[in-house]
Amino acid sequence: MHWLTIECIFFMLSIVNLGCIMQTVYRKTRLGNNVAAPHHEYDDADIAADRLVNIIKELADGIRSKGKVNIKRQLALPDNQFLMNMLFLAIPARALAELTPEKKRLLNRVRSRARFFDNVRENGGVLNSAEVASLLGVSKVTVKKKKDTGKLLALEYDGEFIYPAFQFTDDESKGEKGVLRGVTEILFHLNHFSGVMQYGFFVQKRNVLDHRLPEGQEFTVIDLLREGVSDDKLQQIIRLAKLFGTQDAA
Repeated sequence: MHWLTIECIFFMLSIVNLGCIMQTVYRKTRLGNNVAAPHHEYDDADIAADRLVNIIKELADGIRSKGKVNIKRQLALPDNQFLMNMLFLAIPARALAELTPEKKRLLNRVRSRARFFDNVRENGGVLNSAEVASLLGVSKVTVKKKKDTGKLLALEYDGEFIYPAFQFTDDESKGEKGVLRGVTEILFHLNHFSGVMQYGFFVQKRNVLDHRLPEGQEFTVIDLLREGVSDDKLQQIIRLAKLFGTQDAA
């Protein structure tokens, strides 16, 4: 028997039990108007009744939120059939609305993904394969080969690869063949990390480079590459790349 049918049956039985409880309360109320009723302690039946009332209220609120869809035709039905149909409308919506641990994990993942791409956008956005090919004056096949051999930083997005724009430049004094000088050399030492982790290395804020404070200001590797790097400074960055993900990382 389908789980929803079983749940509906138990729910109907609970409705019947609630009716009995309500009748008892009604009789006690009438008795209380004439004769002092015996003291009644709050017991399991009361707990069950209150819980059922709360469930009914939640289901009713769920039906209200659905609007008039498929409701009007239900109003002409006998009570029993009306009850069953309303349960079939309300219970799935209630189940979907509950924030399970799995749904919470997925929602957190969505939020984290959104924050990540917000950061990517703040650092220049991304280019697709065709745009990179046009920028570098090569074919899309060549772009893919550069990505596969770790010469370009790529991020997977919805089954495709996109390329953070910060790694490209049209300034020949700071780049080689359209790519910022140092990107390829740095990626070589990060090839065991995912694209997301590699990106994290370039955007991580730092204030130490080879144990020195560059003017006491925070910087990212992107900042250094955009300024243009000397051989000495590039070697310092590569040292950071080798230590990235370890306890000794600066």
